[in-house]
Amino acid sequence: MISIKSVTSKRDLPHHGLSRGSIRSLLKKGGSQNACAFTQAAICYLDFLSEYFYLIGYSDEGERLNIIESTLLDCWKYAPYIRRVSDFERLLGVLLEKRSSPLSMVFEFPHDKLGQLNHTQRFLLVARTLQNWSYRGMHLATRIKKHEITGALTELKCTLIGFEQQPLKTSQKILLLRVNDLLEGKLKPRESMTIEKELIEQPLIRQFKADWLSYRCELAEFKQQAFFEQSVIDSFKERLIEIFQTVPINQPNFRDNLINQFSFSRIPNG
Repeated sequence: MISIKSVTSKRDLPHHGLSRGSIRSLLKKGGSQNACAFTQAAICYLDFLSEYFYLIGYSDEGERLNIIESTLLDCWKYAPYIRRVSDFERLLGVLLEKRSSPLSMVFEFPHDKLGQLNHTQRFLLVARTLQNWSYRGMHLATRIKKHEITGALTELKCTLIGFEQQPLKTSQKILLLRVNDLLEGKLKPRESMTIEKELIEQPLIRQFKADWLSYRCELAEFKQQAFFEQSVIDSFKERLIEIFQTVPINQPNFRDNLINQFSFSRIPNG
């Protein structure tokens, strides 16, 4: 049984302080077989990958690093396919889905619902709640339609806190979606004030909001369980560079390369 401890910690900035523009530049160099540049870009997703794999049962640090290494090696093999940061994130999503069969594991309360998540829900949880990806980033990585992301995140929250939507009236379900946008910081101040007033007359939806805010604090502390010390990260980076330098990369054919300039849809099967 995996116990998620209550440990408060300050983590690095998203993407280890690098902007998406900087990551894109590094990925472009990586596509020209620059192993150092590709490693620098890939390491920006180490927290994301560590948290995802921890959720499916890789609680042992060494085993988690091995599966992360395998995943990033698959990315490296197809580095020339990747033209944008969103391409890299989409490829990660595809590779993670292939590796998403959970190991035998049980989370303790209040995290007992984590083991029930499917790949898409797990991806959204890590991407949005733990790593603060944008809605656009999640759309491009998962191919969930933009107008369906609110519903997917609402469903995720309900699953994690055990909130039942079935008894709700249609008007209450609509309010639930709007409360999700409120919680995600997607509304303007005036819209937020309007929803807060509506919640006065809706105790069930008000409880949903309170329960999620409480559970979100627990999830913030969960990040500590997948944390790597800086010395481990430095050693991992060195190992990645050495491996990438010895593994050849695959060049996309002309048709795939042309199509991927507009949309990253020619994803390698290897």
